[in-house]
Amino acid sequence: MWSGPRLRDVDGSIPGVERLLALSDGVVAIALTLLVLQLGVPHITDHQSWRELLRALWDQSALFTSYIVAFYVIAQFWLTHHRIFRMMRGHDESLAWWNFGFLFTITLFPFSAALIGAYPGNATAIDVFAINLLLASVATTLIGEIGRRHGLIRDDVATHVVRNGRIRGLAVEAVIVASIVVSWYAPAKAAYVWFLIAVVPALALRWFGTPPGSESDQRPGPEPGPGMVADAPRPGPAVE
Repeated sequence: MWSGPRLRDVDGSIPGVERLLALSDGVVAIALTLLVLQLGVPHITDHQSWRELLRALWDQSALFTSYIVAFYVIAQFWLTHHRIFRMMRGHDESLAWWNFGFLFTITLFPFSAALIGAYPGNATAIDVFAINLLLASVATTLIGEIGRRHGLIRDDVATHVVRNGRIRGLAVEAVIVASIVVSWYAPAKAAYVWFLIAVVPALALRWFGTPPGSESDQRPGPEPGPGMVADAPRPGPAVE
């Protein structure tokens, strides 16, 4: 399944990524919409009492927190997904399947977010969400790797862009693993670790990333293997 047949259009060119992106955008939009369904309107006995309504809303604060966290991380994955596909000049069946794997992890977020909303102090609920995060991050990283191995990266994408993408993915996964560890000692604080996803990748790039124009900044050539897409030689220097 992972090294499926090469896909070719009628004129012999490889298919573009527009349909994959359209499908992915639709699935992400639905997942974001489903998140809000976990938020129910509270029932109060005195409909005129603002104190009772405020207390009822406060009782659902864990659900609101899980909604915000899940919305934020899905948005981050959507941005990363588009960043990766901007480097692609087309797709093959293997890349399409890995993209479905990514979408599978996205569709699980409404469930895992509702779980931590219902059981905010439960380490197992935190870990289920964290594992969901980890699977989404790994699937995202593998989409980029499959594209590189099958020669689907555009000619004008420099090596530092691909390498820095790997570093960014590893940094995200390190944050997620750290949240799993924290959940067993302080479950209520573990969810806040996920917000480091916005900071840690940038720090990792500053410390370990390859700057543009370095000596190793060459075009990322494809690696031979099943499902390889053979096209014309890639002329020209690498650019960002």
